[in-house]
Amino acid sequence: MLSSLKKLIPSPLFSLYHLALAKMGNLVYQNPSKNLYLIGITGTKGKTTTAYLTYQIFEETNKKTAFTSTVMFAIGSKIEPNLTKMGMPGRFFLPQFLNRAVKSGVKYAIIETSSEGIMQHRSRFLDYNTVVFTGLAPEHIERHGSFFNYKETKEKLFKNCKGIHVVNLDDKYADDFLRHDAEEKWGITFDINNVKKYSKKLHRIILGNIKENNKIEIGEYKNNTLEPFWQKNFNFPFIGKFNAQNLLMAFTIARSAGIKFKEIIRVIPNLKLPKGRIEEIKDPKINFRLFLDYAHEPLSLSSVLSAGKEILPKGKKLICLTGGQGGGRDKWKRKVMGSIAGRLCDIVVVATEDPYEEDPREINKEVLAGVLTNKKFEEGKSAFSFVNRTEGIQKALFLAEKDDVVILCGKGGEKKMCIGKEMIPWDEEREVRKITKKLKTTT
Repeated sequence: MLSSLKKLIPSPLFSLYHLALAKMGNLVYQNPSKNLYLIGITGTKGKTTTAYLTYQIFEETNKKTAFTSTVMFAIGSKIEPNLTKMGMPGRFFLPQFLNRAVKSGVKYAIIETSSEGIMQHRSRFLDYNTVVFTGLAPEHIERHGSFFNYKETKEKLFKNCKGIHVVNLDDKYADDFLRHDAEEKWGITFDINNVKKYSKKLHRIILGNIKENNKIEIGEYKNNTLEPFWQKNFNFPFIGKFNAQNLLMAFTIARSAGIKFKEIIRVIPNLKLPKGRIEEIKDPKINFRLFLDYAHEPLSLSSVLSAGKEILPKGKKLICLTGGQGGGRDKWKRKVMGSIAGRLCDIVVVATEDPYEEDPREINKEVLAGVLTNKKFEEGKSAFSFVNRTEGIQKALFLAEKDDVVILCGKGGEKKMCIGKEMIPWDEEREVRKITKKLKTTT
């Protein structure tokens, strides 16, 4: 009924409706963001992990902080799961949440700021001090009408914030986000050439350098000159270059907020990734490495599978489970994601994620078609499709042998699965542990 009504009502009226809600929510809860140092993080991927890492750095350096993300919400040390399946919930949620944070003595808040949230004015009356751009790739194209519109929506966050801008200089759209006025502009990069290119234009640049044996260097530049606190070869606690980027983003956000370089370095060994973000599952019954990840769009899938290949022993198999994300949206990416999985993996299992009201068999068929564009794959031997996700997980785990790497993509730490008009409880780790009980004990 509601979806039918939406089709009949002109989109400008819906936009006014969301604008009114945002205005009213901030009035009712007394514009709480004005009493906070507010940080907004936007981009196609990396928002949740960057937000969580930043939150931990602030908390570990005695700055009581709140944050919202796709996975969880936190006010100080109190963390609760996000069960809404929205990265930036509406309906008064944000002003109410920030009001609670202020009353709890919080001084800093981090908001994962999605394009949908910006489009529906949820960020409109929030008083951001710092906005952050992690990077951009095609996503939500059907929702926005074009990639250009999607990018323009993200840029609104930077147009409206005149405080501090933090930008990933390694992204090809960096210049689009750097063109907006700000009191300070900070950049992050893994390319020394970007230091030379942007140094005189930006307040400071944080340069990362990934070394062998999971080591990383971080240096801070001002006016093309390295500051005296260059930190060499400290342990990087995660796998994957994309997580090195997330860490560098969080590091830069903390520095732009005035946290000392050495203080951030001190807390890095204590940092953890969010639930379901390249999360390794340990179990005495498995003799292979097993990870859960939320990767649900092409760039994220490519990044996490590439990370899997980096740790894959020679002669062993990379096995992934992937799907077509939400039914009825971004259909273009299904075959693309199947193709990525086929290019990087040895075995691919396609399984349901969130079909909504679309036939999951049709979604899987489109993803599988992408896998099979790689001629090394044969359906039923190295490529499989399951409507029942638990059966798909079981297939992936039963095919794994000693020292293989298995990555289950698409759900990560989510606690709901959308089937038809219902949201049913889902816990990927719980399903995995049910299946590992059936495995023979390994040595």
